[in-house]
Amino acid sequence: MYPLVSGALPWSWPLTLAVYGIVLAVAVWIYRDAKARGSNRAVLWFLATLVFTIVPVLLYMYLHRASGPAR
Repeated sequence: MYPLVSGALPWSWPLTLAVYGIVLAVAVWIYRDAKARGSNRAVLWFLATLVFTIVPVLLYMYLHRASGPAR
């Protein structure tokens, strides 16, 4: 066994990479959606999603629920 970090479980690195990959994909999706809607705060939404993960996603979805999908 070759642990990268002392005490690390064998499945912890792939799980961590998967979670960060999903967060990155969602942040990119929010950035592209905000740009498509003409938002001048797209980069802020992207960075907030990377840092605070779920809170900006829920806030973004709540604030844009009435406008429907971006075109």
